[in-house]
Amino acid sequence: MTLFIHRKNYLLTKLLFIALIFSANSFAAAPYCALRDPSHQIYAMFPSATSYRSVVRKVDALARQSLNEKLPFTLHHNELGEHTIYVPVQKVMPLGIVHVRSEMGVWGLMEIVWALDRQMKVVDFKFQRCRGDSCKTVIEKNIKSLLQGKGERELANLLDENKTALKHGLLELNDSELYLAGSIIKSAIKTIAVTKGSWPDTVTELQSVSDSKQ
Repeated sequence: MTLFIHRKNYLLTKLLFIALIFSANSFAAAPYCALRDPSHQIYAMFPSATSYRSVVRKVDALARQSLNEKLPFTLHHNELGEHTIYVPVQKVMPLGIVHVRSEMGVWGLMEIVWALDRQMKVVDFKFQRCRGDSCKTVIEKNIKSLLQGKGERELANLLDENKTALKHGLLELNDSELYLAGSIIKSAIKTIAVTKGSWPDTVTELQSVSDSKQ
């Protein structure tokens, strides 16, 4: 009887171990994150859009190495793989880009939907996934207003010397909110850099439209 119980426990443990490996591999093979309900989110961030198109590209190890040489922090291995950007369009005029990226926050993995204009500057962002009270309070304390209209360099200048949190004094935030704000800013910088590096033709198209309107 004892032998049967031990053998049963062994088999259960083995099956659980195999299931965990399978889950981990499935997660690793899946896209790092994806935009949920694109129609709703894209039109909410670009109200004047009448349609949108998607462009899928692969962020590979070579792109990661190139980006890490330019970024003030590291693009992780699990941020590689196929990703999709969305181009909201008003009739035939492209308006910008919607791109969802993941970033480690204070309470775990966050998913942030970014809206960028034709010059790759922040228009808006929304949390698709974020845990903790700070996710709400940091929005209430005007983090969006601080980031709107800013590009890579301007965003990088908002980080503290350790590149981990928002500089003190820019907004009235507690420590948890400062670190969350830092994670949001790093996500914005990565999003812009990855978009420029992996979708250069789309970025060129958008900027040429912008230049022609000046």
